Amino acid sequence: MRIIPLLLVGALVAGCAPVSQKPERVAEMEIKLTRLEQKQEDLEKDIERTNDRIDKLTELISELRLEVERLKLKLLTGSEKVGEETPSTKGSTTTARIEKPSAEKIPPPAVGGTKETQEVQKKEGSEVEDAETAYKKAIELYSVKKLYEARDAFLNFIKKFPENKYTDNAFFWIGKIYQELGDSKRAEEIYKSLVEKCEKGRLPDCNKLPDAYFQLMRINIDRGNVAEANRYYSILIERFPTSDAAVRAREQKVLLGE
Repeated sequence: MRIIPLLLVGALVAGCAPVSQKPERVAEMEIKLTRLEQKQEDLEKDIERTNDRIDKLTELISELRLEVERLKLKLLTGSEKVGEETPSTKGSTTTARIEKPSAEKIPPPAVGGTKETQEVQKKEGSEVEDAETAYKKAIELYSVKKLYEARDAFLNFIKKFPENKYTDNAFFWIGKIYQELGDSKRAEEIYKSLVEKCEKGRLPDCNKLPDAYFQLMRINIDRGNVAEANRYYSILIERFPTSDAAVRAREQKVLLGE
């Protein structure tokens, strides 16, 4: 008679053991979950800090590239300010024309050249000077952050000189201006227009094409469109592997941990 109660007590103890362990397992899982949530929060903060660093680096690079543009124009035109007066014109109301280096001057007409030839050469030289002056003015406006005025100046430049060596630059800076104004959609349209014109050979110079691909990649990263961002990244790396834009793109991929 004593054996039966002992067996029953043993069975009850064995059945209760798992129940007593359940709260401990739940507590362990809650601790692990809390730790995972904390790690996720830390990662999100790290990503936010990384994105801030990327934005600052991008802004710094943009400023440096703008300074390079200004230095190039200074070397090309021989003056730093738009409308700088020469000694011969100082005090007059006429703004001095910007003269190109001697290596790029329009050659003088041959002896005995026709009047029509001279007129054509004079017109071509005037157009070159006007294009450089207009582009330089737009760059100056952008450098002092007169964004709307700079945008209009670049737009007018494109309308007046649709196939100039600075036309691709004008497209690019318009895109940058829209980005700074917070209109990424319009910026994307401008960059895509630049890409299309360069791909179809409609512009004589496309040195800003790699930068356009980089900015299209950046816009899509900001939108969370990873697939499209990677597409532009691949094009940039494959076609312009040694460009500054490709270097920046690789650095950004590393910073983002992609």
